[in-house]
Amino acid sequence: MELETFAAKLRVLRQKAGLSQEGLAARLGVSAQSVSKWENAANWPEAALILPLARLLGVSADELLTEPVTREEWENRWQESEGEYRQRGDHAALLALAEAALKEWPGDRAFRFRRANEEYQLAARTEDGAEREKLLHLSEGHFSEIVGESPDNEDAGAMLVQILLALGRRGEAEALARKLPHKEKLELLLRQGTERERALRREIAKTAVGLLNLLQSEGSREACTMAEAILASAGEPKTLIWYHLNLRLQQARLACGEKADAALEALGEMVAAAKAYAAPAPSEKATSFFSKLPETAAPSEVRHWIADALAEECFASLRERPAFTTLEREAALLPA
Repeated sequence: MELETFAAKLRVLRQKAGLSQEGLAARLGVSAQSVSKWENAANWPEAALILPLARLLGVSADELLTEPVTREEWENRWQESEGEYRQRGDHAALLALAEAALKEWPGDRAFRFRRANEEYQLAARTEDGAEREKLLHLSEGHFSEIVGESPDNEDAGAMLVQILLALGRRGEAEALARKLPHKEKLELLLRQGTERERALRREIAKTAVGLLNLLQSEGSREACTMAEAILASAGEPKTLIWYHLNLRLQQARLACGEKADAALEALGEMVAAAKAYAAPAPSEKATSFFSKLPETAAPSEVRHWIADALAEECFASLRERPAFTTLEREAALLPA
């Protein structure tokens, strides 16, 4: 450790211990001028004074003389160790690492969350009832602090609800879930059996639709590929008709001018989706995740939308092709 670094650290530790230079000097049996010289990096304390100095400051001799670890270094240590520790289920080691980081960075939000989470993970794995309850209470206290400071911290709120349930305090868990901003998601944790399963499925459907909206806005080939995968897993539910149509239209736009056949294929799939949507008795292909969402379009709306899509200027070069003429005739037969 550099003398300047030691001097700055000594000053911080002395102030944290509530000691003046004179007070520290009196307890060590040295002059206040000596302490001032240490804190101004004029010289080092004598070797024989290091241990009593550390004790007065509430740290070990190693801590007093060791270079402080930066926040970035602590984060690197965590990232390097987390995978290995989790693989072998060593949550005690992860907790120790988080606590060590917090000694130097006590206000760090990421490590505060990690400490609370590892306390909960340890509690879930211990067979000692008293130790389990102790760890749960520690975790509850730490997560409560985080939620109190940041009510919109969804992960911390969810963990706190789970801990209250684990402690048998269901009433408190329900009250907390209703009070926090993301109450709908937290209330999922409180539901049981079939009700919980249905609620989770609704939440999955809402999340998937939100992702489809983002992908549709992005509009690249990669986004189309991802959207196609989501829609393929969902089947052909009426509730997702606009996503099916917009996906095929975007694929046709991307291919137009470069790959005419690919553009025609995408437009053909777009018209086929519209025809299936307008059919009086469509087959039930929707997965249970999406089957309860409300329908979003009348067949006549779909017909007008298809006509506008086929009329886009970017498809002008395709209009002389027989396949495009066929698509226009099929579109004209959709319900008005």
